[in-house]
Amino acid sequence: MLILSNAPSASTPALELISESAVVDEVNAVAQALRELGCWPQKAAVTTAAEIFHLLTQFQPDLVFNLCEGLDGDSADESNVAAILDSMGVRYTGNNPLALGLARNKNLAKKILVASGIPTPDWAYYESVPAATPTALNYPLIVKPACEDASLGILDDAVVRDFPSLCRNCRRLLEQYPRDGVLVEKFITGREFSVALLPVGRDVRALPPSEIDFSEFRSGADQVVSYKAKWVADDELYRTTPSRCPAAITPELQGRLQDMAISVHQALGADSYGRVDFRVDCNDHLFVLEYNPNPDVSPGAGYSKALTAAGLSYPDFIQIVIQAALARQRNVGPC
Repeated sequence: MLILSNAPSASTPALELISESAVVDEVNAVAQALRELGCWPQKAAVTTAAEIFHLLTQFQPDLVFNLCEGLDGDSADESNVAAILDSMGVRYTGNNPLALGLARNKNLAKKILVASGIPTPDWAYYESVPAATPTALNYPLIVKPACEDASLGILDDAVVRDFPSLCRNCRRLLEQYPRDGVLVEKFITGREFSVALLPVGRDVRALPPSEIDFSEFRSGADQVVSYKAKWVADDELYRTTPSRCPAAITPELQGRLQDMAISVHQALGADSYGRVDFRVDCNDHLFVLEYNPNPDVSPGAGYSKALTAAGLSYPDFIQIVIQAALARQRNVGPC
């Protein structure tokens, strides 16, 4: 078995390198779990597609545990890695290329959610700085990259309440992510939850929901899980936005969150483990923020907390994901 991951890129800004380098913790945790299951995996961190072709030819693995989140710092290549594995007829863990690509493109993913009857905050998509406040959207709004995950590009001032601030944030993100555009989205004031999803054969199981605990968050600040809150361990925002799993909620709300998470998974054609992020307003209305296929599964991450809440050990999780990958039937390989 081969554990495949992305090597940190020399071109990635220092702050963003924190999240990019976190895959090392995942690799080590997966390798340890595999050894506990009686396997002795090879590990490889790659930067280019050519390296992947070379490794597959060299090792000829019976299964690849795919932890690649992109190539050379570009998250757009996450789906391409899965496509390479498909094209070479290699079985692998994690989601298929289409689901990975759809989930990354938040503008397209939200259109699919709306068409599927799944609530998501109203939004507008821009490839240039807007000339006016988006029609039918009222402040406060949140501005975020249209095609990134891990809270990349979401800074402490991501929520805006006037047009100059909206333009400032759009301009900044378009300069940083010029190819992918920005989302300007209605900011839902309320609680934030996530639901981890675990493959069960050709089906999926929703694990106990997690909630971000904003109780110690600084007074008057918008309750957002920014990049610093998610990754910078010595920052106040990180210390004041812990996740709690299982969330202290009613069985009725838990069931609604879990059912909707499964609906999102199905709508985007996912076929392995994932995580759905929600906001819930003061009237208990649910809004899907995004779907994260192949989320961070390092020890201490939200997904691992959900496994513990469900009574599953880390080796249990690894074995389930491997079994799902081996059972999956795909039309792959040479014609």
